[in-house]
Amino acid sequence: MDKIEEIKIMLVEDHHIVREGLRRLIEMEPGMMVVAEAGSCKEAMANLQKDTDIILLDIKLPDGDGLELCEHISPKIPGVIYIALTTYDDPLFVKKAMEHGVNGFIPKHASFDEIKSAITITLRDGHYLYPGLDTSKLFNLSETGLNDMEIKILQLIATGENQKDIAEKLFISLSTLRRRLKGICTKLGVKTTEEAVASAAKKGLIH
Repeated sequence: MDKIEEIKIMLVEDHHIVREGLRRLIEMEPGMMVVAEAGSCKEAMANLQKDTDIILLDIKLPDGDGLELCEHISPKIPGVIYIALTTYDDPLFVKKAMEHGVNGFIPKHASFDEIKSAITITLRDGHYLYPGLDTSKLFNLSETGLNDMEIKILQLIATGENQKDIAEKLFISLSTLRRRLKGICTKLGVKTTEEAVASAAKKGLIH
């Protein structure tokens, strides 16, 4: 039986006690592991791990802005998912963060069960907005909700690339690619990758 690959998480949080608490809880959770930690933008860039799936990110860091940090990290770890640990609940801020590549939002006072749910849902669906957040001022999601990375994956599959080659080309792990494909199928309302490609082509998302 194939070993289930763990979700690899990086913690970027300047409060050591909060970061330490999160690390201990995550390491007790089957299927999850912390691969890197940082308390500042500088440390985050120095401690990056290429196989990271999720970055739990504090938006306000002592030496810079977490949103700008996302823009520096994304070229180095294509496909990584950002979940913001934040005290901000202004929908206009959330919109700005999404434009910078943040996928999910969870309040700092959230329980660990809520954080686990945010991780699971964001991996599956590509985005997560915590219950209670006013989304009335957010821009509407596209018809499919697919992001640029997901469309690129479908385009590569449509050209005949196999999953291993696609993962290598996008600098992501095979397990991350497969999780992305499950999320794509969910967004498109289909059951298989072949159906996802056909649906995307029909909608004009890929050629």
